[in-house]
Amino acid sequence: MIYAYRTDKGVRPRNEDCCRIPEAGERPLVIVADGMGGHKSGDVASQSAVRLISSYASQAPVELGCVPMLRQAIAYANRSIFESAQHDYDRMGMGTTVVVALLEPTKYTAAHIGDSRLYHFKTETQRLSRVTRDHSYVQELVTGGFITEEQAQRHPQRNILTRAVGTSGFEKADVSTKSWHRGDRLLLCTDGLCGYVSDAHIESVMRRVRDPLACCDALTELALSSGSADNITVVIVENEGAAADGR
Repeated sequence: MIYAYRTDKGVRPRNEDCCRIPEAGERPLVIVADGMGGHKSGDVASQSAVRLISSYASQAPVELGCVPMLRQAIAYANRSIFESAQHDYDRMGMGTTVVVALLEPTKYTAAHIGDSRLYHFKTETQRLSRVTRDHSYVQELVTGGFITEEQAQRHPQRNILTRAVGTSGFEKADVSTKSWHRGDRLLLCTDGLCGYVSDAHIESVMRRVRDPLACCDALTELALSSGSADNITVVIVENEGAAADGR
């Protein structure tokens, strides 16, 4: 796997995003989290989620399986952050989004809570698809057919989440497993990117900029030039491990 990332505070006074890519020899787990804006200690929540999920994953037995492991890891992080906030007034109400990808040569398992996203760019078709579905008020409006995706991009209540890590004692992550092939890329990002740049424009950049690190930079700069009012975090993973036939 080839990993690249960029995290930028943008116009905000501090960066409440957090991300992690695996070090050599570690379980291939990628995490992006976005501390909830307007809530106390959003940066603490995002950093805690990343630390707790990666710690749980590193100790979990391989035979547990990817799907239950990620569900349990996120539930563990949620419970820990929620309980921590109950004993500290300054942190009460803190929360974070999280999106996670556990990688294998021919498949990956994605899990998320909130509106940070995971996209899959297929090298064979040069097309970008959104793997996760936001846990947000405007996504419910889109799903119900009340507004379009284009209207959701500009909706004044697009930052209202329906699920977040740490804001209640129990939150369930959505988890799915997908196949991917050599040359495919995954994009994990916070809404500082996808809340201000359309999927079509993200796809265009990923077609044009092949190098993962240069692509992270290009997407971040596009978000900034598009008026992003949030922190921006972009992680790209390229599959260089297995051929399309799995060999």
